[in-house]
Amino acid sequence: MEFTYYPYTAKNVEKVEERWGVYKLSDGLKKIVFLGRGNICKHLSKHLPDGPSPAEDVKYFSVEYFDTSDEAYDSWEEQMRSHYSRFGRYPKYNKPID
Repeated sequence: MEFTYYPYTAKNVEKVEERWGVYKLSDGLKKIVFLGRGNICKHLSKHLPDGPSPAEDVKYFSVEYFDTSDEAYDSWEEQMRSHYSRFGRYPKYNKPID
């Protein structure tokens, strides 16, 4: 699936729906530095520069919505494993999954 990237600003994050999903945070080259999951709107705002867990080099974000938390988790796990298979490592700000 191809994700649409948006500039990572508070104004753009405010437009995100309060739904379950997977989100990607990317640097200026649109290289993924973090793969997250959960309530998209709530979690995206955490990583803004003034949030509790800022991600300093993030310039873009993308989202994929799901109907349930289980669907979001399954997609996130698959994307994490795919990223590791492709690049030999997880995104910069993600911890390894078991």
